[in-house]
Amino acid sequence: MRRLIPLLVVLASLALRAADEPAVATPSPAEPAAEAAPSAPSATPDAPPAPVGFIRPGETIELRMSYGILGTAGTTTIETFTEQDPAGPRYRIHVTTRSSGLVDSVYPVANDSESVLDAATGRPLTITTKGRSGKRLTEKTTTFDYAQGRAVHVNAIRPQHNATVALPSAPAYDLMVAVMQARDWRLKPGESRRVQCVNDEDFFTIEVTALAEERIKVPAGTFDAVVLEPRQVGELTGFFKKGGALKVWISKGDRPQIIRLDTKTKIGTIVAVLTRDETRPQAPASTPTPAADTP
Repeated sequence: MRRLIPLLVVLASLALRAADEPAVATPSPAEPAAEAAPSAPSATPDAPPAPVGFIRPGETIELRMSYGILGTAGTTTIETFTEQDPAGPRYRIHVTTRSSGLVDSVYPVANDSESVLDAATGRPLTITTKGRSGKRLTEKTTTFDYAQGRAVHVNAIRPQHNATVALPSAPAYDLMVAVMQARDWRLKPGESRRVQCVNDEDFFTIEVTALAEERIKVPAGTFDAVVLEPRQVGELTGFFKKGGALKVWISKGDRPQIIRLDTKTKIGTIVAVLTRDETRPQAPASTPTPAADTP
């Protein structure tokens, strides 16, 4: 049973996140991390925005996770909302992971994360994670400051990991959001595409390659799908450095969807399959029209 613990740490975030607390330099007591900004950062307001066609307002995706003979291990639900903000319209992608069955009795997991994106450009504005994996609590937020060309990472539970780092030239997404974005790339076997990702203050590049086409059956139905393999480019970090690997099945057709997600770890593979795919009516994310002056 002890060997379940490393697996469940990965399961807590659907194994799509890198290590919860990557190594960073501990700030000097004389200078708090919150004030430690990069010297003369290069602003990136002119970086080409990512397309936002992969965002589907009102969407709810439910994935049932299982692990070998343990059977059902938990559920991950992904929901996308639109909202209005004084600075402009926003998209909010909410990912909820809950353990169940034997896994829940051994190592209960209840984690929530949110990515808030600018609806006009598709660039992420904040990524927030909060929850519990066993006895381990997590509460952290990464805020993207494009005017200053920096990202500010604040860890409420472990403030020694607070950091302010320079932004890369391209928008960087949470790994789950990057996988969602790959739905609309419509890659064919042999083709690949890259996307920037972020975990806390750590930015890295993922190359997504289409391996093959398969017909696959899951609880939500039977689909013709393309099999994608996201792999980190360059020096490995977090989840990938620990030997993790991913494969994603994306359905073909007019509305590609995540059908299956396999997460390989050192002690086995977690399989997540689509059980529900719904879309709720949502108000369009448009910028409010200023009220006319009263004569």
